[in-house]
Amino acid sequence: MSKFNLILLGAVLACCTPMDSMEPLQYRVIICEDADYSATGKFNPMMDDLKDYLPFFDKKLIFHAAAIEYWTKAPDGSDVLASGIVYHPINKKSKGVIDMMPKARLHKNSGSAEGLFSEEGMCVLLGYTVIVPDLLGVSSSRHMTIPFLMVENTGRVAYDMRRAAAQYLWDKFGYKLPFETTIMGYSLGGSAALAAQKYYETHHANNVKVKEVNAGGGTYDLVAAFNAFARTGYSDYAAIPLVILAFNEYYHLNLDINQIFFGDLAIHYEDWFGGSHSSRSIMGWLTTDLHTYMHPDFFKPKEEQNDEFKKLYPLLVENSVSEGWRPKAPIYLTHANVDTYVPRECADEAVKKLRKAGANIWCAYYLGDHYSVGATYFIRNFLRLL
Repeated sequence: MSKFNLILLGAVLACCTPMDSMEPLQYRVIICEDADYSATGKFNPMMDDLKDYLPFFDKKLIFHAAAIEYWTKAPDGSDVLASGIVYHPINKKSKGVIDMMPKARLHKNSGSAEGLFSEEGMCVLLGYTVIVPDLLGVSSSRHMTIPFLMVENTGRVAYDMRRAAAQYLWDKFGYKLPFETTIMGYSLGGSAALAAQKYYETHHANNVKVKEVNAGGGTYDLVAAFNAFARTGYSDYAAIPLVILAFNEYYHLNLDINQIFFGDLAIHYEDWFGGSHSSRSIMGWLTTDLHTYMHPDFFKPKEEQNDEFKKLYPLLVENSVSEGWRPKAPIYLTHANVDTYVPRECADEAVKKLRKAGANIWCAYYLGDHYSVGATYFIRNFLRLL
């Protein structure tokens, strides 16, 4: 469907929108499927870790899953076609809506257009309507550099997905999306959950009320993350290059990459982070030792770093969801006590700064690594939702 036809479709839908104050948004269905409890195996790999908890799920539930496309904005304000998945109970009344933010996906073909059964959708098995945006840089927006951990854009894309999902659910089922929502997410999804909360509460408080946020393993404070990684020199994930490349692209920093990266990364970063490789492949090339790919200045005190690094720090503050606002809805965080993907300091700083701003925020720390505590996060929140 062309952009013109999508806009035309939006104009038609606007005449019959069920939304009171939230403006309708045009959409196109990529693929959809009705499924039942027997489809739980399609939610792998997370389902394998949670198989002992299957009794929590509704064995009689039949649900609908649809991947849709919709228009939103890139960080530079240009129009971009994005995608995401909507899950909705069919044979039982929905218990409410969850805006579930996705984990990081680095391969451009890893979004909703390539698979309906993302583990982020598993809360539908508890009877909830679940909205999962792909965010940008994969699937329908695969041509883009991932705007990794860019707070304002993350919130905007999630909100526009919510608008498109609301219209789809009305057209398909006559279901009016509730005014109130719970926001969830783990890892990148944890950071995105707070970014969505910030965007909803600061820009669209009259259109959606955030009931609570349940986030885990997120990089809520980028300065704390960079400081922790520089101190330890160790990382199991390529978060730092992703942030730097996103900022360089969308803030037009014109960084001298040879003053930022070191060794093979300085040569191959365009290929490695071009969307054709998985995070596992990339980490195989990078290794976990930051000294093998970050410029030596990265490990120096801030005042001794080169000018290229100094360009980044104001943007790290700007894109830390721990800075510059007072959350209204309560926030419940989960984090690994020793996390080599997202340092614990990210949660520590978020709790300290947001609590000082007046937020109701709590954090539970668990033994284990980033992945094992991810399973704990989902189990904990399944129980909360029950």
